[in-house]
Amino acid sequence: MNQLRKDIKKIFWLYAAMFLSLIIYLIKFLVFDSPSVIINAYNPRLGALEKNIVRGEIRDSKGIVLARTKKNGDTWIREYPKGRDFAHVVGFVQKGKTGIEAYSNFKLLEVSNKMMQTVDRMFSGDNFQGNHVILTMDAELQHTARELLNGRKGAIVVMEPSTGKILAMVSYPDFDPNQLNQNWEQLNKDEENSPLINRAAQGLYPPGSIFKMITSAAVLEKNEDWKDFHYNCTGEEIFDENLIRCFNSKAHGEVDLESAFYLSCNTGFATLGIDVGGEQLGRISERLLFNRNLPYELEYSKSQFRITKDSKDREIVETAIGQGKTLVSPLHMAMITSAIANGGILMQPYIIDHVETNYGSIKDKKIPQSYGILFEPEIASQLSKMMTDVVNKGTGTQAKISNVSVSGKTGTAQNASGKDHAWFVGFAPTEKPKAVVAVIIENGGSGGQVAGPIARQLFQKVLNQ
Repeated sequence: MNQLRKDIKKIFWLYAAMFLSLIIYLIKFLVFDSPSVIINAYNPRLGALEKNIVRGEIRDSKGIVLARTKKNGDTWIREYPKGRDFAHVVGFVQKGKTGIEAYSNFKLLEVSNKMMQTVDRMFSGDNFQGNHVILTMDAELQHTARELLNGRKGAIVVMEPSTGKILAMVSYPDFDPNQLNQNWEQLNKDEENSPLINRAAQGLYPPGSIFKMITSAAVLEKNEDWKDFHYNCTGEEIFDENLIRCFNSKAHGEVDLESAFYLSCNTGFATLGIDVGGEQLGRISERLLFNRNLPYELEYSKSQFRITKDSKDREIVETAIGQGKTLVSPLHMAMITSAIANGGILMQPYIIDHVETNYGSIKDKKIPQSYGILFEPEIASQLSKMMTDVVNKGTGTQAKISNVSVSGKTGTAQNASGKDHAWFVGFAPTEKPKAVVAVIIENGGSGGQVAGPIARQLFQKVLNQ
């Protein structure tokens, strides 16, 4: 009898565990997994919806149509009036779904005012109309950014730091989404150019000297006496058997933190890196979302940072000047720069402003939200001042605008497989920033000479709107 009771208890607890596991799975499916299931291209429910619903439009912030569904004989086709300009962000639906087309799949097929549309259908015979998705982006600014890439591999991100709105995001090489079916095989085989990859969010690059913003923040946070730092730059120095050179081996002479920053002195920052240490660099990099998920809606790649408290000096000096194993995306650098521009607070970046029904009413309006504090206000203020010096009298003078204060940082990132990558990140106006710009030109050479002028023209475009 006792054995029978024990067996019954075992069976009871087994079934209880199975039941609890089922409850946990259902909660996970309904709460955590449902968003990805809803937008999954293989969701049969969505396939059924598309037979009876005209997919909604995707529009820019001014109402310009970026994607729409048109009747072509007896079939419906998806058309992209702005073609290559928005290829990566808007995405496509012909071969699976990507970009906004994937992320907002359910919204674009959602029917609002169904009763009114049902009455309309009785007279017109038309299909139901899905909702329209309105972006934060500006089609004119997006076109300008793409033109400024001028057929060079790279990417550009333009953000509004006070809200987190993404105003432009372009990547090259790109593709024409209107010709996707015809070119699909070629696009997939092109591993050298990877035109289907959105380099702005998915591309990872060595940051070069733009990482000196992060090294400087680590120094400012750790050393209250940072103003006492002085270093005599001779153009090159050996650190733990690792030869570090300044650009073109130029000797900068006596520098402090501020002048080392605007002159982009590699040996000075290598010295600062060793002084601040791998643990502090790792701590601040983690806070700045390296090796972590970014608060971003679409596809992206995580930035990578490998230094720890146990790293050797040779690794630390490379990391402190933005080389070594550190990799970052243009989007991530735009976010870090936005936090500096916004007094240390990162506003969560977003690309979808709201949803609009077929009858013009607004749904799901996005309210700007703070992601968190990346820098203390006094640190952000000092970094902003140093970045202003970069443009006024340092390596970033090509980004200077008459009668407008611009803050920025240049980067010329060494590339093992070819010519250096050209970087520029910055914001303007310095006092009340309206735009943050991040530019990367692959194999472009000097960041100040190549990426700086692109940023200047984008700042001017935003400020003149």
